[in-house]
Amino acid sequence: MNILKIRALLGAALLAGSSTVALAAPPALYTADQAKAGADVFSQNCAMCHGADLSGAAGPALVGQAFASASNKYTIGPVFTEVALQMPAGQPASLTHEQYEDVFAYILQQNGYPAGTTKFDYTAGLSSKESLVSQKP
Repeated sequence: MNILKIRALLGAALLAGSSTVALAAPPALYTADQAKAGADVFSQNCAMCHGADLSGAAGPALVGQAFASASNKYTIGPVFTEVALQMPAGQPASLTHEQYEDVFAYILQQNGYPAGTTKFDYTAGLSSKESLVSQKP
């Protein structure tokens, strides 16, 4: 009987711990206006390789666990640096800083990050240590 109680308590503790992690909201790192503008930039410059829904095509997915799972331990800095300096393929670093900010805001939005009142900043984005974990399956 004691073993059953211990298992029940451990199970409850695990459930409580996992629900706490699942409820932790990602930080607001961009504005809604940036994400809206970023949708247009993405459609014109990125969708042909990454898919209109960011699920991947000739290029990798930019949404969901295939893109940024917790186990990858990605941070925004290196991922944004890749986007800003290497994309679009064939024309790297050809967009304006504002366009890169906007498209990354759109990518964050599509991965479940909430909009806030502070704009995503190009220079700060390059060195950001903030975790990048998609909130989408």
